[in-house]
Amino acid sequence: MSEEALQQPVRKNARSAKNNRRGDGWQAEKSAMTRKAILDAAVSCFVDKGYARTTTALIAEYAGVSRGAMMHHFPSRIAVIHAVVNYLHEMRLREYETLMTGIDAPDGSMSRAAVRRSVEAAWEYSNMPSFVAYHELLAAARTDAELDAVISGVEKDFEKQFLAAAKNVFPHWKDTSVIDAAHDLVHFTMRGMALSHLITKKSQRAKRIIDILTDELVALYEHEAKLN
Repeated sequence: MSEEALQQPVRKNARSAKNNRRGDGWQAEKSAMTRKAILDAAVSCFVDKGYARTTTALIAEYAGVSRGAMMHHFPSRIAVIHAVVNYLHEMRLREYETLMTGIDAPDGSMSRAAVRRSVEAAWEYSNMPSFVAYHELLAAARTDAELDAVISGVEKDFEKQFLAAAKNVFPHWKDTSVIDAAHDLVHFTMRGMALSHLITKKSQRAKRIIDILTDELVALYEHEAKLN
């Protein structure tokens, strides 16, 4: 038998192995895309329908996947809830850093305009689907022990990482106690304002609160600057 004939099975096996690797890579990518579509759909369901009315069937419908594909990735409702809580945890930190990065430049001054931009960005952040969906879960966890067990640890970790992110994107704030106070002032005000969905003239009243928060934060920053 010629050397060429002997090499043919080797080449065929090599091509087969290469094609298998490509197939495995595509399957992994397709699986990741399906998983993300399901998690994004769950977020939309929580925003549109609320936690209590969100079922695995509804999530599958929103995601445009079959019930079989849904069950393959998440065999139970609590499995998808667990995954989406962690998904929202990462998403919210990323969105916050994206909105806030560049507002407080370390080589510039902390102007009132920059402070106001940060407050406006915090208000934008508080109206994003990820924020609404997560707080829908937080509200439900108050009376749902199974959900509470899933979300309580993540919430504590988020609080720590969120404050660390705030300190990182606002380098002019040096005093830890002052930036803690500034963070809490904005965080709790925005959360309350965002969740008050039935109030009238919301945008007009939000603008007034943004003005007040800006003044308070400027006063806090000037107070800190005098101390240092």
